[in-house]
Order: sequence, then C-alpha cells, then structure tokens
Amino acid sequence: MIKDPDNFSTFLPRCGRADLFNFIDNLANIWREAELKSVVNDYRDVSTLYLNQDYDNQLNRLADFGLIFQPLMRVKSFDGFGHKHEISENIDESTSVYGVISKNVGNLKKFKEFFSEGDDFNVGLMLGYPECCCRSYSDYTRRGIIDPVYEIAESTPLTTSKSQNVLNVDQISWKLQIHLRYFGLKIIPFFPCSFVCDEAISKAEEWHKILRSINSEAINTLESLMKRSSTWSLYNAQIVVNRPPFKADFLGYATSNYFPEKREVEFLNVE
Repeated sequence: MIKDPDNFSTFLPRCGRADLFNFIDNLANIWREAELKSVVNDYRDVSTLYLNQDYDNQLNRLADFGLIFQPLMRVKSFDGFGHKHEISENIDESTSVYGVISKNVGNLKKFKEFFSEGDDFNVGLMLGYPECCCRSYSDYTRRGIIDPVYEIAESTPLTTSKSQNVLNVDQISWKLQIHLRYFGLKIIPFFPCSFVCDEAISKAEEWHKILRSINSEAINTLESLMKRSSTWSLYNAQIVVNRPPFKADFLGYATSNYFPEKREVEFLNVE
C-alpha cells in the first residue's frame, strides 16, 4: 500500500487518488502472481521473492506450485521500488526475507553463488533476461550507475539531443518504458540495453502475455497509462519522473559519480 500519496503524485487531485492507488496496489499483486507463473510455466528457471510476516501462507502456496524457496538476505521492508536492499538483522514486521524460487535445487544453489559474488550478468541470465541487456546492465553497475535510463537512451538509435544533457527518445514500444516502474507501471522487470532492443521487445511480449493471462482488464488499463509521453531526470542523487497525472521525486542513490548538471530524457510518441 502506498503510504505517502502526497509525495507520490503532485498532479492528481486528492479526490481522484484512491481508485488509482488501489489499481497500482492491484498491479503489484498481479506482478507477484506473474513472477510465480513465469517459473511454474517454464518461462525461466528462477524468480526472486520477498517473504513477509505472512510467510506461512506464502510458503504453502509455493509448495502447491512445486516451488522451493532459498533465502538470500533479510532486508528492511519497503513500498514500491527500491534501488538497493538495506540489510537488517531484526526479525519483526519491519523486515522481509529476500530470496529466490525454483523447481530445481541446483538452480537455487547456482543463483545463490552468482548473487553472493555480485555477478549481475549471470544473475540476469538466470532470471531469463536477454544476454545483451544483462551485459549492458552489469557494465553500468560496475561503473556505479544503478538507474541507467540516460545511458540506455544514449545507446538507442535515433535518440536526438534537444540540448545539453537533454535527450529525446521517439517512437519506442510502451512496454520498454522501464522508468515508469517508480509508479508501479511496468511490463518488463529488467533494464533493456536500448529502448529499441529486439530481444527486450520479444521478452516484453512474453511478460505481457503472462500478465494478461492473470488480469487482461487491468493490463489494458496499464497500457493506457503507459502509452503517453513522459520525462525522467537526474540531478545529483535526486530522480524526478513526470508522466501526468503522475509526478514524483525519488531519492536515487549515492555513487562516486554525482551529476552536478541535470540529465534528462524525454519520451515522445510512445507506441
């Protein structure tokens, strides 16, 4: 549940927020179901999962699907999207257990090894993401870039420069607008290597199919929300995403590479 709607949306009138926020909460539930189905239906070998205080019911459901859970770390619970996990030793309602699920114990052991080594490339491959996208993301993380929207835009053919540090990305698939994940709006769970990557688009079609099989009406609404122009910007560690009626500021991440000059990407004519 969104705990701070005033920070989440500055464009949406207060009287119109409840239904939209309920819809976004429902999207999160649909995504959790999709991640389970992606493994159950053999779209991929593993998926990540958070166990909360309702862990007994969650574990029973995993068992019903023939899935095994491997814990990776205990983290502070959070709403929505986070760049990094904050490790916690507390065992209470403020924490969750982050782990991985699979049908196969060998896959769990292999994933845990890659995860422990910080091997983002092989972690991504095991999660079923395109090889080219895993390679580019692992390169970004080595450089301390955790939210590489600007860099992805730079790597996208036909991206134009509107002005210094302002890029225009035109006529891309709405399914690849990964920056809208801050609002819970997404089709893919990974960063594409470019916004026109054929492999990413193909993978997005798979995820779209899974999501629609769970709730086609909700995914139709999701499409209508994502098929509009938007902007993403980064100034120092502050990220701002603007897709009316949504507009929100997010504390990004501290790296060795602060950006004293504002970087911005404008997404136009999304199809």
